[in-house]
Amino acid sequence: MTNLPNPPTERPVVRHDSHLEFVQKLRKVLLRIDDFIHLIVAIFLMSGAIIVLVHSALNLTSLTTEAVLQLINDMLFVVIILELLWIMLSYLGRRRFPIASFILIGIISTIRRILLVEAQSSYKESERFGMFSYHSLQLVLYVVIVLMLVYAYSILVKISFANEAENRQHD
Repeated sequence: MTNLPNPPTERPVVRHDSHLEFVQKLRKVLLRIDDFIHLIVAIFLMSGAIIVLVHSALNLTSLTTEAVLQLINDMLFVVIILELLWIMLSYLGRRRFPIASFILIGIISTIRRILLVEAQSSYKESERFGMFSYHSLQLVLYVVIVLMLVYAYSILVKISFANEAENRQHD
């Protein structure tokens, strides 16, 4: 029996890929720039909310219907700004884009319009289109939008609960 020499074991050649390293570094730099821009946007959103609050407080000189309506409009606008700020902060924290928050913003915005249209229709006459006034047509449209957004939100919540339950089963 002849002894054959063992073939040399080849070790994989570890090649340092400079292109991959460059891409990784560039990605980190771009993510930092992205975070910085999101922080600037968040600061502007917070500043805008504060400015709207101060402006509303200074403009509330009487308790007329129009002044109270403007105050309600401004406060709901601040809520929308804060929801946008929450989206920015949650994106920075988890790197996820919370679509449910945008649906909630749509619901709040549409309800804001419903309140304003209803309040305006209570003290102003509007044009008529056949049997319906312009304000009543607007209200119907906004109610349909709110119902669609609520339905979309409920579907999204059901899907996220189903995904969480499925993830818990796999763990």
